[in-house]
Amino acid sequence: MQLTQGRGVFRLAMVMAALFCLLAGSPVLAQQAAETPAASAQAEGSGQKPNDAVDQPSDPFVTEMGTTLDDYASTLSGISEKVQGDDNSDDELAKLQVQADQLQSDLSKADSTIQSRLGDVRAQLSELGSGPGPGEPAEPAVTTQERNTLLAERSELNALVDRVNKLAGTADETSGAVSQMRREQFARALFKHTDLQELFSTDFQTLWQQQQAALVKSYGGWFEFLWTSKRVPFALANLLSVLAAVFAYRISTRFVERTKLDLQMDEPSYVVRLLGAFWMTVIPSLAMLAFLTVSYVLFVSMNIFLPDVQRVVRQAYISDGIILFVFLLSRNVLTPRRPQWRLMPVSDSAARNLTLAFTAMACINWFDILIGVLNDTLDADVRLDVLRSLVSSVLIGGILIAVSFIHTRPRETENGSRKKTMRLLFPSLISGLARLVGLFVVLTALIGYVALARFVAQQIVLTGAVLITMYIGILVGKAVGQAGSFAHTGYGRRFIARFDLSQVRVDQLSLLTGLLTYTLTLMIGIPLIMLSWGVRYEEMRLWAANNLTSITVGSITISLGGILIGILLFVGGFLLTRWFQGWFDNNVLLRSRADSGVRNSVKTGINYLGIVLAGLLAISAAGVNLSSLALVASALSIGIGFGLQTIVSNFVSGLILLVERPFKVGDWIVSGSAEGFVKRISVRATEIETFQRQSIIVPNSELINASVGNWMHHNQMGRSEVAVGVSYNSDPRKVMDILMEIATSHPLVLQNPEPMVIFLGFGDSSLDFEVRVYLADVFNGIAVRNDIRVAIFERFRAEGIEIPFPQRDLHIITGDDDDAEKDALDAEIRRRVRKSKVEPVSTGTKPTADNPDAGNDGEDGR
Repeated sequence: MQLTQGRGVFRLAMVMAALFCLLAGSPVLAQQAAETPAASAQAEGSGQKPNDAVDQPSDPFVTEMGTTLDDYASTLSGISEKVQGDDNSDDELAKLQVQADQLQSDLSKADSTIQSRLGDVRAQLSELGSGPGPGEPAEPAVTTQERNTLLAERSELNALVDRVNKLAGTADETSGAVSQMRREQFARALFKHTDLQELFSTDFQTLWQQQQAALVKSYGGWFEFLWTSKRVPFALANLLSVLAAVFAYRISTRFVERTKLDLQMDEPSYVVRLLGAFWMTVIPSLAMLAFLTVSYVLFVSMNIFLPDVQRVVRQAYISDGIILFVFLLSRNVLTPRRPQWRLMPVSDSAARNLTLAFTAMACINWFDILIGVLNDTLDADVRLDVLRSLVSSVLIGGILIAVSFIHTRPRETENGSRKKTMRLLFPSLISGLARLVGLFVVLTALIGYVALARFVAQQIVLTGAVLITMYIGILVGKAVGQAGSFAHTGYGRRFIARFDLSQVRVDQLSLLTGLLTYTLTLMIGIPLIMLSWGVRYEEMRLWAANNLTSITVGSITISLGGILIGILLFVGGFLLTRWFQGWFDNNVLLRSRADSGVRNSVKTGINYLGIVLAGLLAISAAGVNLSSLALVASALSIGIGFGLQTIVSNFVSGLILLVERPFKVGDWIVSGSAEGFVKRISVRATEIETFQRQSIIVPNSELINASVGNWMHHNQMGRSEVAVGVSYNSDPRKVMDILMEIATSHPLVLQNPEPMVIFLGFGDSSLDFEVRVYLADVFNGIAVRNDIRVAIFERFRAEGIEIPFPQRDLHIITGDDDDAEKDALDAEIRRRVRKSKVEPVSTGTKPTADNPDAGNDGEDGR
């Protein structure tokens, strides 16, 4: 009770003191009151700064982002004003839509940046906690000021987020409005009806004369200017363009010659036919591309073109290049004059007709486009454009109808039987569809919907050409991806021989090449189809940047482009490492006379270092923060230490073996029960090949922690021993002199250290001696010991020195037996045993450091 009263008095005193300080204008109490949780929550909810933070300077990040958002708002306002105009063309609207979409992407990135900063601020506020409540001790002024600053920044960041959301909504509405306007304009232009009776009642002769006069007036002056002022530069540019074409053609043909592709084969395989069609299409196309590119660049740099002339010439170059490509592709795929190289199962007449039809449709389409650009530069009458579109649409539709009636014919096989072929190019469904589309184009044009007919005809040519090219690309990928197809080409055979690839690796490489072909076909073909249907390049680029570069899955952002770049960088780093590894080994280590062990250690170290650096570079390019990866690695280090300690131990032991080099590749080592030659040292284990050609994989940690004998650590010099026994009737000194003479006379025995003959002791049946010789190469031990043994045997036989054999007396004790026959048998057994000769039995002794080749005399010279 007294305690409760004491607390009440204390609280009353605190309230009175706070009231007094408040009336006195105490700044400390005002600051604490502003930091109460209720005040903080109110400040956060209202989006306003706390009282004491009003006069604090704004954060530089907030100021910078505010300026950026002001620029975005100004840009969006300009787009909206332009959209409201009534005279915007489709090109202008497309540019405005791209700007609005780009603005949306920029606002999304700004929102992510602001949200990240806002998360950091909230985390700091959470660490600081709320301010002290009533009756709690006051916190330091620095802490209070830091909290107020963070609260103010949080309010400003919340305001920025709200502003970003409003701008993003406005940009999305603007983009949608522009897209709607483009669709309406396209529909109006596409379904515009033309009165053909009125069109054909026009005096086209007068229009053509006016068009011709405008052409002479506009381009005649340019030709005169070109002849008088730019004649020499024009001739020089054409000469350089021809040289560039010849150079490109020569380089391409040289590459084909290196592949050893015989284009005159009578029965080529399908892969060879594909390669032939590819190169026969690419080589002239590259030459044409080199000529057009070099000439256009030179003409522009020499100021030969006028603006309108430049447009026409650029379109003429594009049209010529595409027409040539279509012609070459059709001719080399269908090969009208070489049936054995044909990729499609069609007859000779069908091949000729299809090649002519495809080339004609390409010429009509692109010549029509070129005339349209020319008329645009001359401000020609619109009726001429309508007539041009009408004629080109009817021609393309008519050709398409004619193509639909082309039938394939089965070809005979070698045995004369007819094989039912798959009509890959024009099966019944496709033929019927082509016929219907052709009729639709012709009828639509004849009833007055010329724009619709021209659009459909153009898409038939463009989309059809791309689809056929993609189909051929898929066929190429399928053929290349077949097992063993890579080895059928000359380049593939050289590649296999250069890198010594196995059949399994060749098949895997063929599969990878096929997948890459599929990928490239789709990556090139799909954008081309989208471009042909009116999608602008900027729109595709922006879509790819928004959807492929960053994909958010939960709280993780994946960058597909970064991952692709990371993979390419890793592959490039790996190939660069292998190249540098080979160059360093063949140029530096080989010339410095380094032994094989040093070269192997250095190459292995370069390989590991290069792979690690390539991996880190690839991870960084993929967008993975290495600091975050380090945190994850540190968090998992304990688990890895317990779960993978053996692997880590072997890895570290492998690095120690490579650095300290207690043994190297090619050394003869003995470790535990394993003895043989070191074949390979990896990061986990060492491969040892025994004398029986058995490969033993020894973990590196065992080689580090156990004793390892190395016969070749410093040099290959070693000692060999030959043991021999003589009878007790022999003179030991004479035997030693003979053995020393035999040892010193061998050409492979070193004289320094000199050989030794040791009298080992008295055996059961012989006097035991040992010949010890030193060899410069321990691998010659078996041959030297064999020669010495043969020489000892021959010399002892010549000197009359006996090499004894062990003798044993066998006593058989039996019971009393009066049987004479049994006694005689026992006596005979004793006599034969006493005179029997018992040969020494080899016990298969294990090689030791003193006798390294024991038990291996049957080996092949090691």
